[in-house]
Amino acid sequence: MIPCLRASILVSLLLYATSGRGAETTAGPLPGTQLLEMQGDLSDGMIAGINLFLDGELAASPRGRAAHWNPDFSSPAAYDKSVQANRERFARMLGVVDPRVPHVALEYVSSPSMPAKVAETDTFTAWAVKWPVLDGIEGEGLLLEPKRPLIARIIAIPDADQTPEEITGLAAGSSPQTAFARRLAENGCRVLIPTLANRADDFSGSPRLQRFTNQPHREWIYRQAFVMGRHVIGYEVQKVLAAVDWFAREDQAQRLPLGVVGWGEGGLTAFHSAAVDRRIDGTLVSGYFSARERVCDEPIYRNLFGQLNEFGDAEIAQLIVPRQLLIEAAIAPLV
Repeated sequence: MIPCLRASILVSLLLYATSGRGAETTAGPLPGTQLLEMQGDLSDGMIAGINLFLDGELAASPRGRAAHWNPDFSSPAAYDKSVQANRERFARMLGVVDPRVPHVALEYVSSPSMPAKVAETDTFTAWAVKWPVLDGIEGEGLLLEPKRPLIARIIAIPDADQTPEEITGLAAGSSPQTAFARRLAENGCRVLIPTLANRADDFSGSPRLQRFTNQPHREWIYRQAFVMGRHVIGYEVQKVLAAVDWFAREDQAQRLPLGVVGWGEGGLTAFHSAAVDRRIDGTLVSGYFSARERVCDEPIYRNLFGQLNEFGDAEIAQLIVPRQLLIEAAIAPLV
């Protein structure tokens, strides 16, 4: 009986809605309103309007940044103190909030079938190494030890889709033009090269569940990390800063200059690392420095919540000066 009763009620409501009385109540718009007469797909119009609003907000973001800054140019020490709050906010946006492992020590990576010594030339030796960063997270890459007296310590950071061997000129088919870490080692720099998460998707999923996505590794980490206040960029920066910790322990007596250099995603990592850590004396950024107001056209794993309200690349550079910062106008990786 209940289904029949329900059907009867629906039929009655339908007849009422189409009767003269129903038509009288819907003949015109409610007071203070207008009939919706837009043509076409309304959802497309809504999305276009949202995009127009967001594009306007991105374009307007530089105008509000000055309110977050109060630099004091009376002396280098005063300036550094005046931007410290900005530096701390930027580190928090990056997700650089977890304490790193204390007393970082590099370890050689070897096995019976693969020695730690990767290569040796007349000018340097390359070793496979790893180092602790955070609880459960390690950095790994190559350490280039020059055979001439040391003049500097350098953290050389490749693009996400480059290996440390490529920028050392040790990978098959690698170009001499990209082997900047090799040239640094040949000229007396002790060079540590971290490996970045690449843009492949081999591990973007769960082996236990046998479920995988086609998201690049960097996006896969980003999507899981940002809801917890962490970021793939922050993890990479932490690897660099743990390397800085190691260099600082190893070189307490000499105090050689310490620099970071990177290209593409490595340029981004070097740039952000130097902005966060004042122990970095010099920075070279290649293939990454621009207006960020079109961040929506960049890979999603570069998105930092709230960044453009306070920081474009020019403002991030303000966290590095008066230390040395070199920007190389180079072609960026096409992603």
